[in-house]
Amino acid sequence: MYELIFIKSAEADFDSLDRALQNRVVEVLERIKINPRRYLKKLVGTDYYRLRVGDYRVIIHIDEPKKRLVILRIGHRKNVYL
Repeated sequence: MYELIFIKSAEADFDSLDRALQNRVVEVLERIKINPRRYLKKLVGTDYYRLRVGDYRVIIHIDEPKKRLVILRIGHRKNVYL
């Protein structure tokens, strides 16, 4: 099982979401901790992955040696990739 690590910008992104969306993000993140590659899609040209939560995306780096999922950004699909 992987450990979830939020960087500061991801924490700020998470805090800016409404409570219902925060709950959905937490539910999905808890589900992917066992087998993350099943749910994540690799972003072209980077070492990052994306997780879809409705119209929102969670940008994640997989730290395989330490079994960590590093949450980098959380945002609406229109803005999160900028």
